[in-house]
Amino acid sequence: MSNLRVMGLASLLALGMAALQPGGRLEAGVISETGSTSENGASPETGTAAALTLEEAVNQALVHSTELRALEAGRDEAMADAELANAFRPGVSVSTTPGYATGLPIAVLGSVPAIGTIEAHRLLYDSSARASALAASARIDAAKEQIEARRRETARNVAELYARYAADQMLADIAKRRVAAFETILAHSEALRKEGRVRDLDVDRASLDVATGQRHAAQAAARLELDGLRLRRLIGWDGPLHLAPETPSTDPPKGDDLAVAQTDDPQLLHLTTQIEQLQQANALQHSSFQPTIAAQVQYSRLFDRYRRFYLNFKPDDLSLGITIDIPLWNEGRRASTAAKFAAGVQQIKAQREGRRSEIEINVREAESEVAEAMADADLASRTIALGEEGLRVAKVTAEEGRGEANDVPLAEIALADAEEGGLNTRARLSSARSRLLIVRGELPRR
Repeated sequence: MSNLRVMGLASLLALGMAALQPGGRLEAGVISETGSTSENGASPETGTAAALTLEEAVNQALVHSTELRALEAGRDEAMADAELANAFRPGVSVSTTPGYATGLPIAVLGSVPAIGTIEAHRLLYDSSARASALAASARIDAAKEQIEARRRETARNVAELYARYAADQMLADIAKRRVAAFETILAHSEALRKEGRVRDLDVDRASLDVATGQRHAAQAAARLELDGLRLRRLIGWDGPLHLAPETPSTDPPKGDDLAVAQTDDPQLLHLTTQIEQLQQANALQHSSFQPTIAAQVQYSRLFDRYRRFYLNFKPDDLSLGITIDIPLWNEGRRASTAAKFAAGVQQIKAQREGRRSEIEINVREAESEVAEAMADADLASRTIALGEEGLRVAKVTAEEGRGEANDVPLAEIALADAEEGGLNTRARLSSARSRLLIVRGELPRR
């Protein structure tokens, strides 16, 4: 891993993608539904179809995901619950208390009989209400943390399926070429059998190779169709898929992968915020002086008939007041609430440590996958080069009338096998690169 860090992952990725493009056979182009490619990103049929990049596919999946919509609705519900539980929001009410008294008017249902009353009130200080508000904010951050976890999981699923589908399209074409080569060998074997130069067993073997190749081609076509259906359903895509060529950046990634991942990880940030909020709520419960302070302003228009009971009666009554309530005993509720918050803090701290360990493992696994894919890419490029050279030599030998009749189709089969291995390596490299971007927090972009 030391050489990998010195060169930079992005530079190695660019070199690896170039290594898988000898002679133009695996050259990156826009891959259409039919498996054909185009250098300029256009469809072979229309020449104008737009190519779908990996980032666009991830964004489409995030918009289309029903799981994300459900989690976002849960976050909105938590935010609404926090607003409903906010006891510090001011309130204003208008009321009327029609009534009649034969003597001095007294309160009826808590209000003096009046033509109309306007009242405004607000809670100024309440440690219990403040602790409840902090706990509600922590629940909002917990909902956001679930959303971020689902976003990354969706991005990883899209990246893996995107890479596999891109490889499937060319693997189906390779399987067809392999079948054609086997059929050529079978035709040669049947012609030689008529001349008595090969046995029936040799023809049966060639026929079995054709059937096996056809079976593999059918499996490749079915895999292509199924992966295409999965990708379309995952991103909510109705039209034909045209995948863009992958062009890895040649700029080395900035900073250490683990440090960047842990610094920018939204789940860690939300967990840390939850811990801070619950710690503040817990501290409020340990305060020895916990008064409840509220203010109220009230204006009432009283009935004029009450004038006879008062020396200086005024029908317009304006009252202002502050209430200070100091609890002396609450049956242990404060201690129970503090214990609840303390347990919540310990639980989220454990989750944060687990997340840090998970990030470290994911980063090291992604780096290891990239390194292994790079090594396999070098071997695959050499194998493809040998296969191309073998096919060229076989064709030249055949044109000169030398060599065996099946040298050319056998060389084509060997090249097809090498290209298949190269495509699988390319898919692994693309998937490993995407995983590293995801754990670094660079995909999906926020």
